[in-house]
Amino acid sequence: MFRRAKGIGGNMSQVLSGITVVEVGSGALTGLPTMVMADFGAKVVTVPHGQSSDRRAVWQRGKTCIALDLDTQSQQLTELIQQHADVFITDLSERRLMELGVDADTLRAECPDLIHARVSAFDDHNPYSHLGDQHQPDESVVAAAIGRMMVFEGVAPRTGPVYPVVKVGTHGASQAALAGILAQLVQREDLGLGGQLSSSILRALTAYDLVGLGASQIDPSPIPPTDPLLVKPILNFQPVQCADGEWLQLGNLLPHLQQNFLRAAGLTDIAQQLEELSELPDEAAIEALRERICMHMQTRSRAEWIQLFEADQGVAAHAYQSTQQALVDPDIVANDHSVVVDGVRQLGVLGNFTGTPGAVCGPNQWATLAELDLPKVERQTTLAEPCLPLSGVTVVESAAIIASPFGASMLADLGARVIKLEPLDGDPFRVMAFGVGAARCNTDKESLAINLKSAEGQRIAQQLVANADIFIHNYRPGVPQRLGLDYATLSELNPALIHMSITGYGTKGPGAPRPSTHPVPGAALGGVQQQFGELPKTLLDFADLDEVARRLFRANEVNPDPNTSFVVASAATMALLAVRRLGKGQEIFLDMFGANAYANFDDFIDNGNGSQRQPLNGDYTGLGDYQRLYPCQQGWLYVYLPTAEDQTAFHQHVPSFAHLSEQSAEAWESLLLPQGLCCVQADVEVPGLRIQQSMFAQSGVTARFTHAKHGSGLRHGAMSEWPEVTRELRGPCEVGDATEQLLAELGYTSQAAAELAASGVVRVG
Repeated sequence: MFRRAKGIGGNMSQVLSGITVVEVGSGALTGLPTMVMADFGAKVVTVPHGQSSDRRAVWQRGKTCIALDLDTQSQQLTELIQQHADVFITDLSERRLMELGVDADTLRAECPDLIHARVSAFDDHNPYSHLGDQHQPDESVVAAAIGRMMVFEGVAPRTGPVYPVVKVGTHGASQAALAGILAQLVQREDLGLGGQLSSSILRALTAYDLVGLGASQIDPSPIPPTDPLLVKPILNFQPVQCADGEWLQLGNLLPHLQQNFLRAAGLTDIAQQLEELSELPDEAAIEALRERICMHMQTRSRAEWIQLFEADQGVAAHAYQSTQQALVDPDIVANDHSVVVDGVRQLGVLGNFTGTPGAVCGPNQWATLAELDLPKVERQTTLAEPCLPLSGVTVVESAAIIASPFGASMLADLGARVIKLEPLDGDPFRVMAFGVGAARCNTDKESLAINLKSAEGQRIAQQLVANADIFIHNYRPGVPQRLGLDYATLSELNPALIHMSITGYGTKGPGAPRPSTHPVPGAALGGVQQQFGELPKTLLDFADLDEVARRLFRANEVNPDPNTSFVVASAATMALLAVRRLGKGQEIFLDMFGANAYANFDDFIDNGNGSQRQPLNGDYTGLGDYQRLYPCQQGWLYVYLPTAEDQTAFHQHVPSFAHLSEQSAEAWESLLLPQGLCCVQADVEVPGLRIQQSMFAQSGVTARFTHAKHGSGLRHGAMSEWPEVTRELRGPCEVGDATEQLLAELGYTSQAAAELAASGVVRVG
């Protein structure tokens, strides 16, 4: 073993105590992962560069900042990394790193155990990569280039792209970098291996394409063409206005949750009708029921409905609110996702690590190089061959739908073996969205279809977990105990086990016993209200309410689930490192509210000046003249020109924005993009189709897979790149496809497995 602490009770108080991180970055891409590392004990030295972000931003906390001129003091930077760094993380381009002599290949000679992480907007090997040569462009540029702005078409009462305000790609890229760094630290503890990794907003934004890529491979596509100006939410996800003019988001996706809502709301008389319509859809009848539900919700105030639903405990619904309001939401505060440090209310730690808790650090401090007090790293080498950092790690997942299963799949991308426990008829998500969403969330897994309500099924699950490193579930409180899968039971079998519970609201606060699906945290954490704008407070008649609800739900897209998945992967790797360094298995509690607080990082701090978010233009095109969508002769051009130099160069070709109507968006991009100006056509195909284009063929955002049982196809790439490792990305698992193999590994004979299948304990795929 390598640098491992002496078992439980080692002399390190936090997971990352004794780890030094050197960050060279200009904003949240590197700032967020290093903030989390500081919260868990790392010493972070940051060297800001370029258009560095506001020093009051939440991701600046807990660090020591030093001023270095990269052009004239590159040798000092090199010495800082070589002598002190365990981890070097940067958003500089590969070209710039080579100029400074701190690229991975150059540093490897002196620092073979260094972890070298690079985070960028576009990654390498595509027509947009050069935009990061000077400074990384804003996430919005990537969103335009891969069609994400078209995902929001219909939020504005017009056709065409819409500016997306929640920086989910930055959140995803930073969490992917964090998970990769922590996973590499795990491997370094085991084998002494340093490593090189990269993540990007480009890769991260593909996580929010749950069905597009998969559906595109089915001919004919199972997803019918729709008009984004006409598509309405399903009744289970209806936004509703209450008697006081305030708005609620319903989120009762599964049939039993919808029944709970109808019962609690006093609408039981339509329950049977809804059930019949699920089998034989009748659009006119569905719209009549929509009107009945919406008008009924206007009979009580929002506070009255919330009180009723909280008392019921089985209804998924939450008020629409801003991010600043979310900072003091009772569930957010109760679960420590919002804490006060040095008089400032701000984002809490990554999750509730019961054995090795993190702690929010105070504000950053500035120092000179001479004032730094850092230990020197004793460099060590190894003869081990590079491999994916979680090779040899086993994860057992017993979870459904998106957030937790997708997070487990991200661990598989890092090399872990992931075993999915699912009901005999499969994860419920498999019958939604034509199964392509479930395929997205279950890549690189082995499925064991098992009846966990049976005593023998529980024994089999316990045997699997006894030999695993991590157990992930998303059961509501009390269910793990009934299934014999609670931490107390499983830790007796496996003291080093990491037991991860992922819920909707968290384990404390009024929402603790309640269910949650993606529209609920979308509404609760403020992103949707920022995307949509001010909600009407005057009571609307049904026709107007119906249109507002349609547009509002277009703003509340699926991002809360993948937002949570990224945090699941980061927390799992942090916990693995705790086992390696401190000898501690533990129970970890994560929830969708906390994860989506991280996705709203840019406004999840109260500096006394209200929201730090700039409101969208009234036409949903952007945040000002130089960060905006413009209609052209044909198509839409997105313009992001943050500096005076960029603006001057732009106007040499475009005297005024009115001149953009003289050519097509494609022509303007062809002229301006090669000059390093962030001017990108935005009305392109949506991401699942766009990332298949030849321009992205070398960027790793898609991968061809071959599955021994299920054939071949195209899947999304991994969330991080490991240039030194040859990896094979596999396709999705099917229900029970590994049941026989897994039972054999546990010592069950073929006859015993057949008897278990015959008795309804397992299903063989």
